[in-house]
Amino acid sequence: METIAINGTPRTELGKKATRALRKAGNAPCNIYGGTGSVNFYAPVSAFKKLIYTPDLRLAEITVDGKTYKAIVKDLQFDPVKDSLLHIDFQELVDDVKVKANVQLNFVGNAKGVAAGGKFEQVVRRLNIIALPKDLPTAINVDIADMDLGGIKRIKDIDQPGVSFLLSGSNPIARVSIPRAVKEVAAADAKGAKKK
Repeated sequence: METIAINGTPRTELGKKATRALRKAGNAPCNIYGGTGSVNFYAPVSAFKKLIYTPDLRLAEITVDGKTYKAIVKDLQFDPVKDSLLHIDFQELVDDVKVKANVQLNFVGNAKGVAAGGKFEQVVRRLNIIALPKDLPTAINVDIADMDLGGIKRIKDIDQPGVSFLLSGSNPIARVSIPRAVKEVAAADAKGAKKK
């Protein structure tokens, strides 16, 4: 997993006035929780670009006051009009404590059902998971090469050791649908076979 280093400055004043001044100076106020306590800090908005403008889960190595925290992004707040970053919540990673994360699903390969005229449909783009920090994936790759016409991939078909999914294993994540034209050709072939 890619790690992004961030140098933070402790926040001594937490009121609205101080927060507005931080944002005006191009900084984002942040909070780290989930470890031994809560840490309030700020850093330039530009320091977070590689961390938040990506579909992949990335690790943040945040140094505040000489202490380093390993964390993942838990929540982001953006200005509804300007779309500028307003606040970030981080969850500190503790080696033996499982964390919830939201990860991207990547579908790998070409479904054989698509070659036969079917249409590949991605049902889910991201999944909520629970895992120990050492088992957290950047993204989850699912091989779809074996998917035939009418085939469905479900959460239970994902092989990701050390990861539990928050949705039921029976939930579909992708399917190869059969277009009407292909159904009509198959029906015509079946009728032709019966006449012989």
